[in-house]
Amino acid sequence: MTYISIILTAYNDATTVRQCLESIIAQENADMQLECVIVDDCSTDDTLSIIRRIVGSYTGNISFHIYRHQTHHGHSRSRNTGLLRANGYYVLFVNATDTLQSGCIDTYMVNLMRHWDADVIIGNVNNVSQGQILFKDLTSAKVIRGKGDVLLHEMLLSHLYLYACNKLVRKEILSSNQIVFAESQSYADLLWSFTVFSCVSSIVLLPDVTYNYYSHSINVASLSEKWVNGLLGSYTATCDMLLDRAPRPESSDDGYYQAHQLFIYGLMSHAALLQKEFPVNSQVRRELSHVRSRLISQTKNDGQKILYLYFKQEGSLLSGVFKNPFFKKFDQLVNGYRIMLDIIVGH
Repeated sequence: MTYISIILTAYNDATTVRQCLESIIAQENADMQLECVIVDDCSTDDTLSIIRRIVGSYTGNISFHIYRHQTHHGHSRSRNTGLLRANGYYVLFVNATDTLQSGCIDTYMVNLMRHWDADVIIGNVNNVSQGQILFKDLTSAKVIRGKGDVLLHEMLLSHLYLYACNKLVRKEILSSNQIVFAESQSYADLLWSFTVFSCVSSIVLLPDVTYNYYSHSINVASLSEKWVNGLLGSYTATCDMLLDRAPRPESSDDGYYQAHQLFIYGLMSHAALLQKEFPVNSQVRRELSHVRSRLISQTKNDGQKILYLYFKQEGSLLSGVFKNPFFKKFDQLVNGYRIMLDIIVGH
């Protein structure tokens, strides 16, 4: 049986796909069955010919399978196509713009032998463009076990929700829970990650870098109305899910409740900024308004008066009150989430 399926998705990535493929070929391991499922989303440049040329000349023991969409569907459909055709016990997603770190698969395998029951193993990410790694303070593997809120809590504390690509996931978790990438969303990683973490019972975080992420500059003004509406759709779907699973304030003495609510507000405030720059259709506007109303109402009903006022203050007479240093910690958290979301838009 194939142990790990690497799912590589590409669209008009002729300038980067060679480097990506070479990083996958470098993972070859004679002691393990490894496959790479490549999905080309109807590229109009030389992406597919480069892939075929490299794979055609490869003679190692990684099994390569190439699929091509006849029409362009988007990143999420490509990943879902790869998932349908993957035979591995675990799956690992790779963007054609990025690379796997040397020894990535060996690192995962060593930790799978140590933690055989892990549902997800998360490697560290090197954001090459920014010169930063995701887990800065992690010095050894961290094992987290639990269900539901335990793991959702960890996602918020450790920023595990950013990428689908640094996560080695047991494929059975995805198939048995029918977890796929939402094809109507411009950035489906967010909801996908939260959904995965709501279904697993054990994760392992690694200090070792396994994935090199290359963020590419983008002219925000060039973003299409459809793309922005799809992004905002992912925000509302994620917020609705999180509000459905909101923790009780009395059961959270470590700031989880506040982090949970402020993360949602971070999504909403970033959505508000995007609405000022781009046309947003009426359905998305209604969904955003509904989420904001849910957040404010839920916080008020939970008796969290300070957060309730903070969420209400935007554009109101209360805004001057929040210049007080007491509220700086809220602004710092929300601004941190905005920075993370700007990275998403830039991807």
